Amino acid sequence: MTATKKPKSGTTQARGNSTLWWIIGGVVGLGLIVWLAMSIAGEVPVDESIGYGDPTVEGDPLPVYAAGQQDVSVGLTAPTVEGADWNDNPVSIEPDGTPKIVIFLAHWCPHCQAEVPVIQDWINDGNVPDTVELVSVVTGTDRLRPNWPPQDWLEEEGWTPPVIMDDEITTVAVNYGMGATPMFVVLDGNNTNLGRITGELSTEALDQLVQVAEASIEG
Repeated sequence: MTATKKPKSGTTQARGNSTLWWIIGGVVGLGLIVWLAMSIAGEVPVDESIGYGDPTVEGDPLPVYAAGQQDVSVGLTAPTVEGADWNDNPVSIEPDGTPKIVIFLAHWCPHCQAEVPVIQDWINDGNVPDTVELVSVVTGTDRLRPNWPPQDWLEEEGWTPPVIMDDEITTVAVNYGMGATPMFVVLDGNNTNLGRITGELSTEALDQLVQVAEASIEG
């Protein structure tokens, strides 16, 4: 009589472990697929347009300003800009008789992030006369870069100057020859460029910009 061979216990255990791991792997994989599907279904789509405006620009563009160099566009008429802030309030840069200091900002720019509270404190201390208007332009907006969206950042800083939201192709910045941020542009009441400067400014330097703007009234 032929004896029946019994399988080795080690082989049986190995096959059992292998089957068990396949079952566990399948359950985990199915759970992961379900979780991903639920996560995707539950995500709220991001409105990438909230950081942009739709400004219109009329007039000849200013040449690009290079930091540290003489502004060759002094005396040229800066373009007229019609735009709006993030709440669709109209904001313009136009020859309306009031000198202006236009401030170009980018939400991801560390120098802008450092400068905004300095400017706001300077404003809060009453250093801007009624005869001069401050206007800011938010440009270079990019959802993939830090501090987005820009309006949340400016609201947190208590930013009070009117804001024009530039478009995705930075139309306003290009027409004003922006080479870096922050950039400051001083205009007389006829939108004549009195000078541009980039970088972080001290309150003393901000006072000087106001003096240049005010001098254009007297002149």
